[in-house]
Amino acid sequence: MVDASASLSDFMSLFTLFRQTRVALRRHIGYGEGLDRDDADFLATRTLAHIDDIETGLKWVLRAEDVPRDELRHLLTPADLVDWSSEPSHVPGRPVAPNMSKVVALRHAQVVFGLIPRTPKALVTFPGCSSYRDIKVPRTPLELRERVEELARVVWATASGQPLSTMDPERTRRSYGFFEAGSWVTAAHLRRITRN
Repeated sequence: MVDASASLSDFMSLFTLFRQTRVALRRHIGYGEGLDRDDADFLATRTLAHIDDIETGLKWVLRAEDVPRDELRHLLTPADLVDWSSEPSHVPGRPVAPNMSKVVALRHAQVVFGLIPRTPKALVTFPGCSSYRDIKVPRTPLELRERVEELARVVWATASGQPLSTMDPERTRRSYGFFEAGSWVTAAHLRRITRN
């Protein structure tokens, strides 16, 4: 049975993560302001940790037969291949169980990536942009990994105070759109949950 209070708390935390990240990105991107220490720390710790969870979740669910052969070598590095046989808690012959919170982070991110082009125009706040319709949804595991890595680069550049003029505008818009769409969908689900 699912603990409803824990689920609500987890969802509130996810909403806060998406909202605060979007607000911090907006300050840097929309207003050209430097981030205060709290915003920079939030991006560098909470947001980047969540992005890392998404990437780890992708590695957990990745199945070789689902990946075009020409993409497989770009998805996994030697560091991703771990020999668990010497792990004290590992039972030989039994697969290692995935960390489900990381799989959930990945699945949520996939939903958000899919909703970016559908974000209502009234909710789009990226400067000079009225829609995200042109942002393509990642279709393959490699495209998904590239977009997750793009999120990490944009968030790190923002957290470390990199001047906006040195950041790629399209990557920045796609990343901003991710956190905007994530705020929208998470808020909509929170409203639904709290009404019931």
